[in-house]
Amino acid sequence: MISLIGIGDAGCNVVSHFEEHKEYNCFLFSEGRDNTKYTRDLPRVEKAEDCEEKAPKLSSCKTLQAVQDRVQVFLCGSSFSANYTLAILQQIRDREIEIFYIKPDVDLLIGDVRLQERAIFGILQQYARSGLFKNFTILSNPAIEKTIGEIPIKKYFDMINKNIYYAVHYLNVFDHTEPLVGNLTKPSEVQKIRSVGLISVDKLSEQWYYNLEEDRDVAYYLCIAENRLETDGKLHSKVVQSLKSKPRNAFKNVTYAIYQSPYETDFGFCVAHTNFIQGQIILDSRG
Repeated sequence: MISLIGIGDAGCNVVSHFEEHKEYNCFLFSEGRDNTKYTRDLPRVEKAEDCEEKAPKLSSCKTLQAVQDRVQVFLCGSSFSANYTLAILQQIRDREIEIFYIKPDVDLLIGDVRLQERAIFGILQQYARSGLFKNFTILSNPAIEKTIGEIPIKKYFDMINKNIYYAVHYLNVFDHTEPLVGNLTKPSEVQKIRSVGLISVDKLSEQWYYNLEEDRDVAYYLCIAENRLETDGKLHSKVVQSLKSKPRNAFKNVTYAIYQSPYETDFGFCVAHTNFIQGQIILDSRG
């Protein structure tokens, strides 16, 4: 079982989509919630630095006992509740922690919120690179919107959250499923920063949920309908040829795995890894 923790409204809204699956136990931490075993209130305080003192004690209500050894945490850095993140993670530091960071449209952020988002985004990546987290996955709202296409305003965040849920859930499924064929390998231990995306099975063209700078290893997960797996004798050679056409060098590896789709249609995901901190401000040495 995997424990999922949503921090803030955005994180909680994503985690809520997983509640239908018995493989997860879900924790919802955000402003205005009751303090129970699986929900916690993150009160709005005057200063962000007060969040450490006001953070919920997970040892109460048997919350800490319920958190499994593997934990996936979802948050958006522009949410005020995100200021509680480090205080919460400190209490589960003995678990294997994966961070799924929902990145807003930063061009629309102003003032303290913009500074907060930049700080949280950078700090969590540094912690991941130092080995405190298993990985740090970036999911950009504007990038996901592009993969969906037209979205009615009333359904905007729900459709984005469903796409995040769908990708993360299937990546978890792949982690516990033996592929029919493939050459998947674990990325280097230093490659803690990740992005995920959709792929077209026939062309292996990517639609990234965040475009990583300096991506190193890229893995392709293909789910093929049963009928096609049984009848398409050219499928594997097409996949291999498409993979061979992907850019690669001494620092970049390309791997893949093929699974049977639970549906009558094909679908797939890709995961890119890097050790390069994203969104760094580079100062011009000339001035």
